[in-house]
Amino acid sequence: MLFFNNSQLRIAAIILSLSVQISARVSHEHPFLPTALSSSPIFDLRGGESRPFAARPPTSARPTVKKTIADQHQHGELMSAQTAIANVLADLCPHGMLPIAFGMAAGGGTGPVLATIILFIFGVLSWYSLVSFARAADVVLVKTNEQNAGESLSAVWERTLPNGKLTTYIPDLGCVFLTVGCLLFYSAFIGDLFGSLVSGMTFLPDFLRKRWSVLLLLHAVPILPLCLKKDLSALKYSSMTGLIGIFYTIYFVGKRLVDGSYADGGQFHHLMSSKLQPAAMPGFARTKSSVLGYVADIPPFYAAKGVLTLMNMCCVAYACHYNAVKYYMELKVRTLPAVKGVMAAGLGGTFAVFWFMMILGYGTFGSSAQALLLNNYHSSQDVMATVARLFTGIAIISGYALMFAGLKAALFSLIKLDKPGIVKREEKQNTISAILLACIATAACFVTEHELATVIGIVGSVCGSVVIYMFPAFVNNSLLKLKDNKGQALAQPFFKGEAIFNNLMVVFGVVFAVLGTWISVA
Repeated sequence: MLFFNNSQLRIAAIILSLSVQISARVSHEHPFLPTALSSSPIFDLRGGESRPFAARPPTSARPTVKKTIADQHQHGELMSAQTAIANVLADLCPHGMLPIAFGMAAGGGTGPVLATIILFIFGVLSWYSLVSFARAADVVLVKTNEQNAGESLSAVWERTLPNGKLTTYIPDLGCVFLTVGCLLFYSAFIGDLFGSLVSGMTFLPDFLRKRWSVLLLLHAVPILPLCLKKDLSALKYSSMTGLIGIFYTIYFVGKRLVDGSYADGGQFHHLMSSKLQPAAMPGFARTKSSVLGYVADIPPFYAAKGVLTLMNMCCVAYACHYNAVKYYMELKVRTLPAVKGVMAAGLGGTFAVFWFMMILGYGTFGSSAQALLLNNYHSSQDVMATVARLFTGIAIISGYALMFAGLKAALFSLIKLDKPGIVKREEKQNTISAILLACIATAACFVTEHELATVIGIVGSVCGSVVIYMFPAFVNNSLLKLKDNKGQALAQPFFKGEAIFNNLMVVFGVVFAVLGTWISVA
């Protein structure tokens, strides 16, 4: 546990104060952030005020700073399919790729073919629930011309469920708890990762080589400016940078498996503690395969109690559903076939990243694979590992802003700060965002990701299962019952028996919420 002295607390307070002041001005001064609200009848689509269904004012009377839906499409402020795919990858991969090898090794191990099937099934379920939210948004927001209603899950929930307007706090709270918990873990991990990287830089002043100072400075720049971006499309460059980090990490893990640097007799093997050295799974003979490593030791469909740990990890590894409505509403080509393709590519790419990290990581270290795989590599002697940690940190920062966007959508919906007509709404949103980020960063200074693991595991299991599996099922079952004035269904099912499938999804969510909590506590 880490503690601050008075001077450190004063520095943290100064950074918090500066962050709030920056956020109050940034909407006026930053070219990529929203401008101040106008009292005009024409407003921005995403969260802006609605345009009355009356005759539009003369062209000369219209303000030029606000854009209609068509203007946004024309000027490229909406996401292309490629940008959306990159954002999905940057949103999911950083927090899911590092522990997946540990999931395969846990509790006696899981066979590689069975582990691949489990990883694939959870990816398909996540794709279905994401596309389901998009279908609901298309029916109750786009086709009914209520696109100014917001981009949170509650905007869809309110318009599909019976008495949904009275219970919008339920999806909002679910997303707030899920994202705050994950962001706190992200912040602690950023502090541990970058704090370790700079601790050996003796040319820096002492206070800049402290974990807490690095953590706070990184949250001030670049994380704060990224978190104040209004649209997901504005995060495409940080997402692309994050992808570079993800791909390098995969390359590094694969290279170390192939070159045998950590195998018995390898360059770094004797430098590692015994618990971090590669080890075969108990009960299985070592095959000495030079290509597959320890993956070749375990039968393809083998299952032990550790399969539950792997399933629990997969349950929340694909969680980006706090942004499900935003992903659809901000697409340039806003159609169900388009969003199906985007999510298939994004989740398919995520599956590939997870699979490579799982097989390569387990193949290198076997039963010794750690919950954060990079901890298995030498902290100072292995230069490529140091670079991988740096790139992983960059990937996490890119994913941080995407997750924070989901938090903002849910929180502003919960406190009714996403409604039209609020004076200086964007300034208030930016100020609250800066204060919230400063609170998360400050809290992360006192704990490490290891100390947070159990609490975040419980929050992720419960809220993740609810948001990913149960909320989409509730929305789907209500959506498929909605009729127009002629008695025609407003939405068509994706397949026969979808209502039954959604009921099973609810049961599935309950089971994994309980299972995940049990595993986290145990």
